Amino acid sequence: MLFISRKRIFYGLIMTVLMAVLLLSGCSTVGVKERISYKDVDGGCALYRYSGVSIVNELKIPDEYEGKPVVEIMRYAISSAEYLTRITIGKNVRTIHYWAITHCPNLEEIIVDPENPYFESHEGILYNKGMTELRIYPSARTKLQKDSAGRITVGAEVVVPAGVTSIAETAFYLCGNLYKIQLPQGLESIGNYAFMKCENLTELTLPSTLKTIGVDAFSYCDTLTSVIIPASVESIGDYAFFSLYSNMSAIYLRRPPDEISLGKDWIPNKKGQVNDKVPVLYVPAE
Repeated sequence: MLFISRKRIFYGLIMTVLMAVLLLSGCSTVGVKERISYKDVDGGCALYRYSGVSIVNELKIPDEYEGKPVVEIMRYAISSAEYLTRITIGKNVRTIHYWAITHCPNLEEIIVDPENPYFESHEGILYNKGMTELRIYPSARTKLQKDSAGRITVGAEVVVPAGVTSIAETAFYLCGNLYKIQLPQGLESIGNYAFMKCENLTELTLPSTLKTIGVDAFSYCDTLTSVIIPASVESIGDYAFFSLYSNMSAIYLRRPPDEISLGKDWIPNKKGQVNDKVPVLYVPAE
């Protein structure tokens, strides 16, 4: 009986501790702050890591930290920040790594201090200064809406402005809200992973000025039904259109395939077909 009594006491203590933990976890979040860390780099310091909390939806990257100019946002510094809806970039930031701000599903806009000589923002989208390169598109800038049958009725219909010659690496990475995009004449390059896993992208027209399509540029964009590769394209990177479940009926080349540098496994698999590739057809420009 003594053994049973002690056993009950032991379990009682365990349950008390568990209840205390549960109660504490439900306490007010007043005073809870996001975690932000910086590292010294040439010319100042860099935002190294950001870890958010649910009560904070805006991040302001300051001009200075501890008396040093904030000149860089490092690789993965603001990655998977699920609560952020707005990011403001200070005037001294001169380097933003292509993977610095990725997979922020509720991000609606990026604002840049007008005194920043390296970057600027237009309609909440991040560009380099002069807007020749589109750097980051906020995933939640336009909300995706569906009808009762699950069909998309409203999504992001992006018109990239004239003068943009490059879509940067990871610019639209994991942008599930992207529905249609209009790329300008004059665009020359689409970077690695630029549109990777844009799972609801349905319309895409590549301009006749495009020269390079990067690695994984449109991989796993399963809702695309066809793509025409213009005669201007000189290279297509590894896995550029790769998918295991593509809805594409065909990919049309306007340039003979032996005149294009074609990467590894750049062609997607047909929907529901194992190891059956989407046909690639050479159709000369009219």
